Amino acid sequence: MQKSAFTLVSAAVLALAVTGIAVIAQPTPAAAARKEVQCTGTDDATTINNAIAASKAGDEIVILGRSVAADEPAVCVINKAIVLRGDRTYRGDSRTGLRIKQADGVNLPALLASDTWDANQAYSGTPIRLERLTLDGNRAKNTTGTVGLMLRSWGSRISDVQIEQTSSDAIRLSNPSKNGTTIDSATNTMVNGVISDVYITGSGGAGLKVLDPAGGVITDWTFTRSWVRDSDTSAVESDNAAGWLLSDLHLYGNASSALDLNRCFGTSIQGNYIEDFGYKATTERAWLYGIRCVVQQGATTTISNNKIHNFRDEGKTPPTGPYYFYIAVDGVESGAGNVVVTGNAILGNGTADQTGLQYERKSGASLTVASTGNLVKNVTKPLVKVPNDATVVVNAGL
Repeated sequence: MQKSAFTLVSAAVLALAVTGIAVIAQPTPAAAARKEVQCTGTDDATTINNAIAASKAGDEIVILGRSVAADEPAVCVINKAIVLRGDRTYRGDSRTGLRIKQADGVNLPALLASDTWDANQAYSGTPIRLERLTLDGNRAKNTTGTVGLMLRSWGSRISDVQIEQTSSDAIRLSNPSKNGTTIDSATNTMVNGVISDVYITGSGGAGLKVLDPAGGVITDWTFTRSWVRDSDTSAVESDNAAGWLLSDLHLYGNASSALDLNRCFGTSIQGNYIEDFGYKATTERAWLYGIRCVVQQGATTTISNNKIHNFRDEGKTPPTGPYYFYIAVDGVESGAGNVVVTGNAILGNGTADQTGLQYERKSGASLTVASTGNLVKNVTKPLVKVPNDATVVVNAGL
């Protein structure tokens, strides 16, 4: 009968003990711990930051707010940014049970921020997990510059979080740090994160902003099963959508575009419901998009099974501007671009200069679009190719 490794090791230890040789047991690695942080209403940001500084990798930091009334969520009021170290989980007891609120008149650059952003490092931080709480930017008393969650950490997971009333973007994935230091793209990236089941409302900037001006750093994220409403710019604005999956989003009542995406490369945009984009547009000349992709050559981008409806100003006299584009492949950066656009439902309101599907190569060598099975109704121009020559090829359908 074969002996287990445990039996053999135990026998060896016993033999050493019998012969009088000292046996020193190896220490067991310290297990990750749950660390509770209690807000009191007095300098809560310092209390939370001190607890984070004293934590270790793997710890779960549970933030407990100060109760204000039986029927209201517990609150932490902060007057400085909470700095999130990597390899840790941060959570409240529930999304509706904990509110982290910005104090009046402090106009923080961010409510929560990754440590490498705060420390101006040239690399992205290690993964964080954030869940089960609400971030309140208190926009009425903080009118400039506050981002709800400033992320500069790869492989992170954000879920069951509500972000409301920030004077700038609700969530920003940022290549530049606080002082503008960028991530060294030759040695480091910020990839493979997931943002899911979040509710964003009333932001002064975008709901989700990807700030990656040089490109090539923030790729291959997922944004899914979430709601973005009433943003002062777009629901999602991205400098770099390469490798991203954007799916099952409900984006509505946003002032400018819904999905405004650059550097689409192997990007998947699927199953989203977009409603009433461009709601703050007036007679001024403006270009507003349900879905906009500027593509790169190489991996094919797919835009499928989205519903894009615009009921705003239905039945009114069309203004001289703005211009609504429901799905636009808005150029190829270089080389040959390839896109699949299929199974989408577009319902316009017939009130302005509206285009259902627009395909344009701009500076690229060519653009090939497999466009088929799309329902396009109540728009001025169902399908436009710009320019209308051999460099823009629509394979089939509308």
